[in-house]
Amino acid sequence: MQILTSAATLIAMLILTIAPATNNSAPIVSSPANQVGIYSIAACRDTTTVTVSGSSSYATNRVVASVAYWNSDKDKYIVLQQVTTPNFGSGNFWIPIVLDYHTQPVDAGTTLQIVVQLQRSTGSGFTNLGDGLTTYATAADRYCLNQCSVSISTSDRAPVNGVITLRSHFGSWFRPEGWLHGVTYVNAGQPVQVTFADVACNARVRVWFYPASGTNRTPRMLPSQQWPGEYGTPAAGSTAPYATSFAKGLPATMPLESDDPYAPH
Repeated sequence: MQILTSAATLIAMLILTIAPATNNSAPIVSSPANQVGIYSIAACRDTTTVTVSGSSSYATNRVVASVAYWNSDKDKYIVLQQVTTPNFGSGNFWIPIVLDYHTQPVDAGTTLQIVVQLQRSTGSGFTNLGDGLTTYATAADRYCLNQCSVSISTSDRAPVNGVITLRSHFGSWFRPEGWLHGVTYVNAGQPVQVTFADVACNARVRVWFYPASGTNRTPRMLPSQQWPGEYGTPAAGSTAPYATSFAKGLPATMPLESDDPYAPH
């Protein structure tokens, strides 16, 4: 099992969506009824993971997603893969969708077109709910087949500038040890909404916040929605996202790893 540890490579593997900074009590993601939004995208040479969120008032729904590349010879976008999610019920939803095109991978740096469409059941079939959403992403220089992704969000905003890391480690100690899967940066007053790609499937992961300023720069583990039953997510690649908050951060216990590049010195 290969675990990537290069921060520069891993940063290229994710798309970070930042909401406008207003105040700490402002909602991060709104979900008007019968709408879908693109939460985040992680584009690789052989797969693209698009995470969609939204809400529907209808009893039976699904999302159709596709990824395409521009073919200059034919002067049009050519679909690499299209996926339809399993049906789901009414209410809010948040679904990572993996678009697999490993049999015809693209070159690194290729611009990919991602389209998502929310649909509802009419009894005789499915019909579109609203207009489809189209966005674009650049394929990273990695292959991600047989790897998984983890979508992370915070319900509040970062108190100071800092670094977010995604790690796999064991035990109950609040110390940032173990395999490093990904790194991203966050500014004070911003929430985190990010999808990390190329994470080992079934890896148990935890999110850490390293404050870059302030009187207390002790790293804090940001527990998932399973806390206090679980510190992090049960397994990478599951449909459940990692939902957390800065306010619930648990301080690391000493000693920290001496070679941790993000720890305060």
